[in-house]
Amino acid sequence: MQGHIATFSSPIRWLKVGAKAIRQNMFGMICVTMVYIFTMSVLGSLPFGGLVAAAIFMPFGTMLIVRATKDAYEGRTPTYGIVKEMVTEPSQRSRQIRLGLIYAAFLLAANFAYSYLALEDMRQWQVANNRLVWSSVWAHMPWVAIIVAFFIFVAGQMATWFAPMLIGWKNMTVGKAVFYSFFGCLRNWMACTVLAIIIGALTVVCGIGSSFLLLALGMSEYSMFVMAPLAFFISALSYGTIWPMWIDIYGDIAVEI
Repeated sequence: MQGHIATFSSPIRWLKVGAKAIRQNMFGMICVTMVYIFTMSVLGSLPFGGLVAAAIFMPFGTMLIVRATKDAYEGRTPTYGIVKEMVTEPSQRSRQIRLGLIYAAFLLAANFAYSYLALEDMRQWQVANNRLVWSSVWAHMPWVAIIVAFFIFVAGQMATWFAPMLIGWKNMTVGKAVFYSFFGCLRNWMACTVLAIIIGALTVVCGIGSSFLLLALGMSEYSMFVMAPLAFFISALSYGTIWPMWIDIYGDIAVEI
């Protein structure tokens, strides 16, 4: 089985689909996004095993967002029923949990790599008046640790980006889903990179533009009431691109029997 290769212009189409889904049902899309972000944040902040708990939820949350985008785009109200379906179906539940553990392994490996490789540089950071001396931080920035951790993290994202849908909608084993997800992202690295750049640029432009506008209007104290909804909108738009990406690359691949 091979996925398709997206074109250079595909990211624009993915964003348009995400934007249409939000336009069709803004409340539903933003609510689903908030539930996903809130759940990941709460689980990730648990004192023991929080990172693993958040990683295990990730496949279920991804399927929730993808189904919500599909429903909103097609004119239906997004629901949360898919999570119940996945949890109550033993084979789905087991495979998605194992996928979450694989994602957790990548996150833990990235954290360990950074902590281990950055140790010597961080020992040379200076503290004055209970604050870091930023000149010492910049002088001993652990670039090697940052780069290694970044590539491990990206590899984990690639291995699990499409895997929840390959398991849930194509009935793949965990190993095959991880394999095809990774190489699907690798084969489409240019389109994925363009999408990330566009979303990053949109975030920066909207954030800076809103800040300047509020400052010009003398309403800086109300920034939270503007920035928070804006952040959720951009997050919903970003997550809303996963379903059209999936359709372009794997949508017409036959279900495994």
